[in-house]
Amino acid sequence: MGEISRRQFLYYLSAFGLSACAATFEQTIESKPIDPSQIKFIETWDWGPLPQRVFPENVPAPSVIGISHAQNPNSFPVENLVRESLEKTGDFDKMIRPGDRVLIKPNLVFDLPSGSGMTTDVRVAEAVAKMALDCGAKKIIFAEGSATNRGLKTYQKDVTEKSFVVGGYAHLAKKLGADLVDLNDAGEKPGGRELARRVELKNGLRRKSYWISKRFLDVDRVISVPVLKNHRYAGVTLSLKNYVGVAPADIYQFPGILPAKSGLDHSLVGLAKHIVDLVMVRPPDYAVIDALVGISSGDRAYPYRPGPKGCMRAILAGRDPVAVDTVACMAMSYEPKTIGHLVLASAVGLGMSDPKKIEIRGIGIEPFRQDFPIPVASGWYIPGRYGQHPQT
Repeated sequence: MGEISRRQFLYYLSAFGLSACAATFEQTIESKPIDPSQIKFIETWDWGPLPQRVFPENVPAPSVIGISHAQNPNSFPVENLVRESLEKTGDFDKMIRPGDRVLIKPNLVFDLPSGSGMTTDVRVAEAVAKMALDCGAKKIIFAEGSATNRGLKTYQKDVTEKSFVVGGYAHLAKKLGADLVDLNDAGEKPGGRELARRVELKNGLRRKSYWISKRFLDVDRVISVPVLKNHRYAGVTLSLKNYVGVAPADIYQFPGILPAKSGLDHSLVGLAKHIVDLVMVRPPDYAVIDALVGISSGDRAYPYRPGPKGCMRAILAGRDPVAVDTVACMAMSYEPKTIGHLVLASAVGLGMSDPKKIEIRGIGIEPFRQDFPIPVASGWYIPGRYGQHPQT
């Protein structure tokens, strides 16, 4: 295929995503994977007509982001780093109310021991949980809907349970008296829906309703605690992309098809819209990004590699998930305007993506900022370089 325009490119990917969705929600049809060798990938600055604002007063300006960084590469005082970043924002203790049930959503895409940088370091999740308890939270819930486990070619029902165990979360839950919730479960038996609730989304960008775990919807506070990584389908996977794990695999996983949650459209535009939809269903009350490592080798490449300057040794936090993700993109030297779900999330009012309206408190990003590779994962997603102008 020859050179195509940005508009044609977006149309092509929307039409031929990894999964096509029928008009009625319950229907599924065969998905057709994209062959990247047939497409000329380009930086994408034009995301088409932007959606209308849904949350007009959601985030006051400026959005405040707290950042902490360990200068000593041989010492990772993780709890201190988390506490410092949250204290810099000045509003974490105001967000948690006495008696709250607080759900912490880490990124445990599959079963890896803590510390690899591919999944949320259990020490980060523990520090966030302890701070929530210090603020009066009554109950902590660690919730995830993992994609797969190492060595599996298709989804199996116990992937989240194994991820909790291998990642150290089962031990942490026992230690803190917390609950573990598998967000993939929609019912006790195949086809069941008694553990999930269908949420109507009038202003949905990709769908107008989603099935979501009742345990996720019925808590008082949600904190998204992802790792910092680049990603071949979404450009980056941070606090917003972390919400793909909220979609129950019992409903959104086609049997025998990769990637996991393949019932969601994984085309460039389709996935960006799904991410924003899932966040609109129940936006996070806080975001804490684990950038202790900072994976630059994409979501599938092995071995997992940090950025060219090594581990970032940083924590980013704030009440505005769009702003937190925007600053994380800047730390990766990626232009936020080329990350579709950030553009769309800002448009609907989920947060602030304009760096000029974001206040960074703490050490800033320069001590750990790196030029993450372009393109991501051998040519799949091509973010723009932060501060540069779009190609013409």
